[in-house]
Amino acid sequence: MNEDYSPINVVAVFAHPDDEASVLGTLANHSERGDNVSVVMLTHGENASTLKGSHEEIAKTREGHVGKIEQIIGAKYYLMDIPDSGVTPSVENAKKLAKYFKLLKPDVIITWGEYKTLGLGHPDHRYTHTITLDALSYARYNNEDDEYPPHRKNVSLYTPLDGGAELAGSAIYIDVSNQIEKIIACLDVYNEAYGEWPVKDFVISETAKAGMFLGAKHAEVFRKILTRKASSYLE
Repeated sequence: MNEDYSPINVVAVFAHPDDEASVLGTLANHSERGDNVSVVMLTHGENASTLKGSHEEIAKTREGHVGKIEQIIGAKYYLMDIPDSGVTPSVENAKKLAKYFKLLKPDVIITWGEYKTLGLGHPDHRYTHTITLDALSYARYNNEDDEYPPHRKNVSLYTPLDGGAELAGSAIYIDVSNQIEKIIACLDVYNEAYGEWPVKDFVISETAKAGMFLGAKHAEVFRKILTRKASSYLE
């Protein structure tokens, strides 16, 4: 890392452990650069139908997964207590997330978009987007029961896209070629949660396809929703 470089705080917000599959390389990029990388999951992913056991047992399995992912990509994970498949936009849920924003003080947030298609359009995913935006507002205010002061900085906010899904100017391609081994290692950890869906093959092919548009071996693609300053943090 350049000694003159000032680390920034990167916070990814998703609904379930393994939702971050399409941004793992970017998170690893930031970690290697010396940034503070955190991942907040709104749920423990205890409703995963591909894993056996009670909700409590599945939640423990998921906690074990993210503990391994932390070591691979150099991030700190936080699992919230919103019920899996019960992520709904509410003042209560947004204020719960706002407490993490006050703690982590993000400069950059990466989160789900408002996707409509099956899979990406899981209600928990769509509502995570809404909750994140609301939490950014609530994080700006002082609540008596909060341990940390308000976080009033503007942030840059990005949502992941499928590789090549959007070629317009709003698409940002990030070179993750040097992180492909870490991406594969993370997907191997999550493999038992994917069931019959060949997620590793899908992610690798998508990053390779996106890489073609960037002139790199592998890339991840984002849409910029909010920007803190003219030059994007991810670019």
